[in-house]
Amino acid sequence: MPWSMIRLGTKNALYFRANVVLSMLSVALQTVLLVTVWRAVYAGRGAVAGISEADAVSYAVIAMLVWHVALPWQLSSIPDRVREGTIATDLIRPVGVVGQSLLQSVGGTVGAIPGVVVGLAIALAMGGLTPPAGGVAFLGFVLTAALGWLIAALLNLAVSMVAFWTTDTRGSFYVYRAIASFASGALVPLWFIPSWLRPILDALPFGLQVFAPLQLWQGEAPLGGLWGVLAAQLGWLAAAAAIVALVTWRALRKVVINGG
Repeated sequence: MPWSMIRLGTKNALYFRANVVLSMLSVALQTVLLVTVWRAVYAGRGAVAGISEADAVSYAVIAMLVWHVALPWQLSSIPDRVREGTIATDLIRPVGVVGQSLLQSVGGTVGAIPGVVVGLAIALAMGGLTPPAGGVAFLGFVLTAALGWLIAALLNLAVSMVAFWTTDTRGSFYVYRAIASFASGALVPLWFIPSWLRPILDALPFGLQVFAPLQLWQGEAPLGGLWGVLAAQLGWLAAAAAIVALVTWRALRKVVINGG
């Protein structure tokens, strides 16, 4: 059953070939623009806030690719299934609603890999990608990026559960996506955030999804180092799981679907 749900998520992501091609083209265009724009920003400057041009360009590209493959640009299928009434079938399956959604998210991540491959190839061709600071840095990046993905998937699921109270989740999702995009460092590296705002963003889980893993990639020491990041991620993972459990418990007792 779990593998079936992962395959289903992958098939859904790859089923419409036009969408796959457009996604790859979008990643390619974003890669070119990021490399070009960040190099223009650094024109005539050796470093900004202590960050070199090469590191800033590489950060921007990898952050975009991590955001593309791992973080929630769209909600799970729960809102549509609640609106259509098919959620009733999901509730009697061996794997619960939460498990189904997470497994399909894994499949969706696998389906996003072609775009990442294109982005990496273009970044390498343009000289806009610096290698990780070392083997330990790379392993730290992979581990923390994976945990960041899981935190993002759980928070995404919690936002999706709003569908059990209202059949229109677009408003809550747009607010969540705007905050997560900015606070994670996916849009603007947190190096350049004003000092008065940085402590607020550091207190949120989003920086652990993009900024902290990329700091490890580049050989920087995030607050608390690798073990500090892992401890913070595990803490937020437990908190996100508790939030999802609470919301799910409440949601399944207040189902609003078309037709009754």
